[in-house]
Amino acid sequence: MSEEVQTPVDAPVEADTATQPVDILTSEGKFNEAWKDGLPDELGKHSIWSKYDNVTDLVKGAINAQSQVGKKAEDFWFSEDENDVARRREIMNVPSEVGGYEIKTEDIPEGAELDEARIGSFKEVAHELGLTNEQAQAIVDWEIKSGATNLQEIEQAEELSVREAEDTLRKEWGGNDYEYNMGKVANVMDYLGLGEFKDDPAIGNNVDFIKAVFESIVPIISEDEIIENGMQENFATVTDQLNILEEEMNNYEGSTADYAYQQMLKQRLALLEKIS
Repeated sequence: MSEEVQTPVDAPVEADTATQPVDILTSEGKFNEAWKDGLPDELGKHSIWSKYDNVTDLVKGAINAQSQVGKKAEDFWFSEDENDVARRREIMNVPSEVGGYEIKTEDIPEGAELDEARIGSFKEVAHELGLTNEQAQAIVDWEIKSGATNLQEIEQAEELSVREAEDTLRKEWGGNDYEYNMGKVANVMDYLGLGEFKDDPAIGNNVDFIKAVFESIVPIISEDEIIENGMQENFATVTDQLNILEEEMNNYEGSTADYAYQQMLKQRLALLEKIS
């Protein structure tokens, strides 16, 4: 039995269905309509293609648009228009009015005083400059810290001045006479009505001033005059207190048997005993 010869059958050739690439530009250098149709609708059907049909015009348009955006931004940030100013403040979180600033001043060092008027003036300047509350607070914090440093330096300088003045006078007068002589100077200054200047570093720690008082003024004012003057001052003080108390008693509208009135009577008797 003869064998049948099998003739090989060629496999069918499949047609190439892959999408062929489309040129972006036509031979004339314009954007290919087929290429635009292949883009997503939000891009391919955008109105920009009706304005720019070639690469050169599209690039020029983009550059011009960018420059216009920059110009508009510059105009906005430097505009003096009230609406633009208000909008800038809103964007930058700047208080809309001076009273909108909340400045904290809890860290003021001991011995320093808070100047409310100065804080108010600073708020006005901060608002005029367009500072945020955080920026204004940072400046105040720096000012407080700087003030604390200055205050500390002043206190240290005063302490040094006191020590230097005391050392100088102790050497000149001797340790045993220092306290006695300083007491004399203090009494004379009180007698002359200059007692408040004893704590003034420029005077109370001034060696030349202290020596001048001790050498030129103390000798011409006797101790009796100083004592008598002190007694007169005390008498005047008690007399003033008595006059004020008696006026309160004369104007008292309650009963003389009231506890408050009886207390005033006791105070009056005590003052009369001091000046008798």
